[in-house]
Amino acid sequence: MKSNTAKFKKSDKMNVRDYITAAILYVLMFLVYAGVGAPIGMTVAGSLFVFAACAVVWGTIFMLLFTKVNKKGIVLLFGLIWAAMQLMSFWGVALVIAVGAVIAELFWRTLDRHKFSTMLLCFTVQVVFLYLGMTIPLIFMKDMYLAAVSAYADLYSTVFDMLIGPMFFVGLAATVVGCVVGAFLGKLLLKKHFQKAGIV
Repeated sequence: MKSNTAKFKKSDKMNVRDYITAAILYVLMFLVYAGVGAPIGMTVAGSLFVFAACAVVWGTIFMLLFTKVNKKGIVLLFGLIWAAMQLMSFWGVALVIAVGAVIAELFWRTLDRHKFSTMLLCFTVQVVFLYLGMTIPLIFMKDMYLAAVSAYADLYSTVFDMLIGPMFFVGLAATVVGCVVGAFLGKLLLKKHFQKAGIV
């Protein structure tokens, strides 16, 4: 473990290879979102479980990312990229996601990044804030949100009615469960990568 820690400290800054690896895995995450999340989100009930479903698949991709690029900034980078994409729809969504990215990065920097528990926590925080980014602005800034996404105003207006009640917490709980399932599935599938990286 000491040798792994020493190696980690010597190469704590991201390099070109790290950015390329991250970019490839980010593309995979977005493809999963487009292929899995988007179809689910086209229904009113399904929209609350988009990130829960994505998290089950994302878990393996995130765990691979965290083992391949176990460095400062990798968690923040993903969140800010996703937040930047949401600026094209509504700034409130981007703001919530960016806050989540900062919180996840703080955990990533202060806790032991060579522990699976840290990876699980940061992954869960990231995805939960994606869910909150979709729901919180709709609850507190409904009119502005619907005006920004006028093409989907009818859908989101119906979703709003669902959010004012227990369904918000059902969707939130499902997202957390999806993250846990996805992370442990990733750990199982990437067992050799975890052992090689000295992650426990």
